Amino acid sequence: MKKLFLFAGLLITTHWAFSQEKVDPYLLKHGGYGYLVKTDAVCSVWWAEGAYKVMQDAAVPAKTDGTIKLWSAKNEYESFMVVLNPLTTMENFSIRISDLNNKKGQLISGENVTVRKVEYVNVKRPTDNYGFRAQWPDPLPLFESSETITAGRNHPFWITVKVPSTAAAGDYCGKIHLSSGGWEQVIPIQLHVWNFVLPKTPSVRSGFGFDLGTVKAYENINTPEDERKSFEYYMESFRDYKISPYNPFVFSPIKEQVTGVAWQGGFFDSQVKHGGTYSYRVDDRSATANAEGSTREFIVVNNTDQYELKWFARSAERNQQYVVGVECYDADNRLVVFENRFNMYTADEEWKSETLKLQDFATGINSIRIRLFPSQRTVSGEYTGTVWFDDLELINLQTTKNEFPAGNFEVDVDDIDINLDFTEFNKAGKRYFDEFHFTGFNLPLKGLGHGTFFNRVKGVFEGFEQGTPEYNRLMERYLSQIESNLSRSGWLGKEYVYWFDEPGEKDYPFVRETNELIKRYAPRLHTFITEHIAGQDISDVTDISCTIWDKLNHDKIRQMNAKGLEHWSYLCTGPKSPWITLFIDHDAVNMRMWLWASYQERLKGILVWATNWWNSATASPQGYLQNPWEEAMSYTVGYGRPYGKQDGWGNGDGRFFYPLNRDPNNDTRTYLGRPVPSIRLEMLRDGIEDYEYFSILENAVNSAPNKNKAAVREAKKLLTIPSNIYSNEKNYSKNPQDMLEYRKKIAEAILKLKR
Repeated sequence: MKKLFLFAGLLITTHWAFSQEKVDPYLLKHGGYGYLVKTDAVCSVWWAEGAYKVMQDAAVPAKTDGTIKLWSAKNEYESFMVVLNPLTTMENFSIRISDLNNKKGQLISGENVTVRKVEYVNVKRPTDNYGFRAQWPDPLPLFESSETITAGRNHPFWITVKVPSTAAAGDYCGKIHLSSGGWEQVIPIQLHVWNFVLPKTPSVRSGFGFDLGTVKAYENINTPEDERKSFEYYMESFRDYKISPYNPFVFSPIKEQVTGVAWQGGFFDSQVKHGGTYSYRVDDRSATANAEGSTREFIVVNNTDQYELKWFARSAERNQQYVVGVECYDADNRLVVFENRFNMYTADEEWKSETLKLQDFATGINSIRIRLFPSQRTVSGEYTGTVWFDDLELINLQTTKNEFPAGNFEVDVDDIDINLDFTEFNKAGKRYFDEFHFTGFNLPLKGLGHGTFFNRVKGVFEGFEQGTPEYNRLMERYLSQIESNLSRSGWLGKEYVYWFDEPGEKDYPFVRETNELIKRYAPRLHTFITEHIAGQDISDVTDISCTIWDKLNHDKIRQMNAKGLEHWSYLCTGPKSPWITLFIDHDAVNMRMWLWASYQERLKGILVWATNWWNSATASPQGYLQNPWEEAMSYTVGYGRPYGKQDGWGNGDGRFFYPLNRDPNNDTRTYLGRPVPSIRLEMLRDGIEDYEYFSILENAVNSAPNKNKAAVREAKKLLTIPSNIYSNEKNYSKNPQDMLEYRKKIAEAILKLKR
């Protein structure tokens, strides 16, 4: 028997939900979901639960129901769609929603109701052979004023009711008023509020990437004040969708003051040296940036005297060109423009002495900074190389004295003092954890290495490389302060140290070494790793393992849970269909099902690498910003790809918000406000709330008195999701009704156990 599916999120004719048979979607216009309210000479009006993607040409349903019916717990968002399919153009169309009232006169104010218009993006390149070219629904901008509705296609409006935590349980009624000129339609709403509350802090943890720099570029944000406002708008959106950003501390980081070391940017090297204990090695391995070592503080000079800079240098390769320079500053430490003293030199594999004559300093010059570049310094930074410096002296030619003794690069680790100031960090923590109820954050640690399967970089702390005794001593002082503050603040366990991404097999010894170091000096900090390589297990030094969805190791999940550790999962450019995915041109149920499956598989968290990946510097022409309102594909960046290569990661990968600016290459106005969410983000929040239903029922089962044995037995059965809804990571129902009906059963079971 042929199995027909509507790829926009609906099983049309059967419950054989696991078929992946490719069907021309335009054969499926006969509908199969939603409820017709009324058809007249102007418009057909219908509604559907907020669990579908309504395509522009989806058929008006034949099934009728003139009343919108909703069920919700307290502190839950419940959505539905009202869809117009006009037969003629409708001018000045508007929507007005009343308060929702119960029989006792209690109400859920209309201020708790949000109306958004479903908009469409053009999928030109399907993500895989499951998707198809079409205008796909995804952006959900606010519907704030009347507008013209064109004839001949569906116009969905996404309406969300936020049920307050304090709402009384029971039945509420309200109305939706639709109008256009002399045309009007009133649709009744019935909302039943269940007598239990979803927790303020989600039970399932999350980590979602966010880049403020991208927002600044798209929204033309130019002042520090507007940057902070924009950031807060995004944090509020993360809060409202019950997900947590990687870093809510962009404007409130842990401040540090380091004394006792005069140089930054390079490495103190005890193996290669001209004299003493250390030389200073500066490496440039980037073809797109200039690496350098420089003095940390300003060096005071007398502008009535003449100076020269002398040093010894050697290189890793013969005839290595490098640059040494001095910048000049006034008494307020402002750069004095056009007073640089820079020159280029050539180093070899043997130590060689060099000199830079500084001559007279102009009136007003009070201090200098010394800068050391291990390769030719250019605007584009294309040159690379390694140079060691030693026995550097700043000679006052009048006194013949060296006025910068730290140029010998001798440093005593015991003299290095690291003072951390947590004042602003702790203020922000109270806001984001206690008020916004974020479940965690990616804790950046000074001195750690970083990398991916593509390449990796060892850690360095104040010039001392990972693996040296000096590095370990400094990390011990630093990490102990971080751990102590989180413990005092009550946030220990909120952090996850996500410092390496998707290691290859060759990288695991390095990852283990670094995690062991963290655990040695701050054993209560939570280490984190995204991984998908079979046969690797470093859970003895890793608190959270986060695995891509199609590579879950169920034995490892069980073992980590048994140890009290956490196992998360993540979605990105992979997997593709038939797995659960995050793409625009896949089923609506995917993001919600991800959370159902996470509960079933006993996963404690979810992660997505980005929420506003709107542009790829590799794929886009220089100076051009991809417009996500018009182009659905997320393009790759980096990983050795040549500039201009346009590989697609998938439609909507890393993109859950849309910018307020719909024309970023031409519109130069500044935009400030909440970003535009997506249908996929709505589905994700629904899934997070469904996860709460399962968790609340599980807790109720575990704490139920013996007199409720029959109810407990029935409730326990519900905690195992039936295979017709979810069988495994790639076999699951595409029919939202299966989830909605099962959710009702869970709610009813919770209420039975509460009696």
